[in-house]
Amino acid sequence: MMNTRAIGGYFELELPPARREYHQNALRFQSARAAFIAMLLAGKPNAVWMPWYICESMIEPLRTSGVVIKRYAINERFQINSTVLLGENEWLLYVNYFGLCDRNIDELLEEFPPEQIVIDNAQAFYATPRECLANIYSPRKFFGVPDGGYLVAWLDMPTPDTVDEGSIMRCSHLLKRLEGAPEPGYADYLVAEESLSGQSPMRMSKLTQRILSSIDYEAVQTRRRDNFAYLSEHLASRNQFNFDATEKATPLCYPFYGAPSGIREELIRYRVYTPSFWPEIARIPLVPAFEKTLQHSCLLLPCDQRLSKQDMDRMIEVLSE
Repeated sequence: MMNTRAIGGYFELELPPARREYHQNALRFQSARAAFIAMLLAGKPNAVWMPWYICESMIEPLRTSGVVIKRYAINERFQINSTVLLGENEWLLYVNYFGLCDRNIDELLEEFPPEQIVIDNAQAFYATPRECLANIYSPRKFFGVPDGGYLVAWLDMPTPDTVDEGSIMRCSHLLKRLEGAPEPGYADYLVAEESLSGQSPMRMSKLTQRILSSIDYEAVQTRRRDNFAYLSEHLASRNQFNFDATEKATPLCYPFYGAPSGIREELIRYRVYTPSFWPEIARIPLVPAFEKTLQHSCLLLPCDQRLSKQDMDRMIEVLSE
């Protein structure tokens, strides 16, 4: 049969040559949330133990599917700080917070049956998949992609028949950010995030896969680690967090706990934007005290691959005033 691949015509978006995706053997979904929904549909757990400190988007699939939600607290080292009685056909989901909690996961897998443990690596893209029920990844937390999620699961489950074709509609903020300024595209970013809510699981789009296959993962990893180490060198003495991170950890950000009041607003004045994780948590009556304090007392400083030492010095200078 004759090859009917299109020849000529207008150019596509120019990207570096395709190399490889990082999690090559993972199942590919349109989001980490979709991967979790697919797991729930396949595994049908009686209940899932979830931390209080987690994005509402990961609670939504449980409510939609009617799975019982049980909650647990964490302590200052982000270890489980509740009595967890993991029953038959119950799962426990643990978040690898900021990509810095590998040792906590080691302890978790020794304490509980690995076949009942789900590791949420949305904040730990480079973390090696553990031999447990499942490992979930969210590449858009680390890279400029419109969507996407990876699932490495020891669970027999089908991949969706439908491919996500909505990625192009989620690229506006990425293109505006490429122009150099984050402010014009922020509203588009919020719309793109909201568009991933309430969807049935679909396979990762071709666009997202193509972008992910052109990333220099080693260079990104090195820059993130170097930037984190530089911030730690200058701020650790004032940081109330004391993460026992492994040398292999590749952080999402630099969490600075106990930052001065009003410092986030001061950083915004200098066009330094720090994420505010899950403000809705503080409004839930049953949320433990430590989790409530994180919203206001934890400053999440960027240390990603776009940033230089001069950028780090700019943040350090504001924090030192």
